[in-house]
Amino acid sequence: MTLQVLPDFVWIQNVVLPILGMGMGGFVLFGIYRTVNRYADRKHELQMASTAGAGGGRELDELKSRVELLEESAYRVQELEERLDFAERLLTQQQQPKIDQGSGS
Repeated sequence: MTLQVLPDFVWIQNVVLPILGMGMGGFVLFGIYRTVNRYADRKHELQMASTAGAGGGRELDELKSRVELLEESAYRVQELEERLDFAERLLTQQQQPKIDQGSGS
């Protein structure tokens, strides 16, 4: 049994060139993929920018009004806390003489 050694041109033609062709095809497909991906990203960014530009002012106004309402409600809560403290002090002052009179008898 003897091994047949292929001539160099057959080995290059049947092995090396197909491998190089597959590698170059991979590079080309990767370039096409990147181009399509960039196009899709830019299209999406433009769509988001136009959507944000159209409704952005309205949303900003809504957020500002909500912040104003929250600040106003915080002020009202503080005022109610002061009123509650005042009412508690009045109740304790009214109950204090009753406690003092009850313990004196």
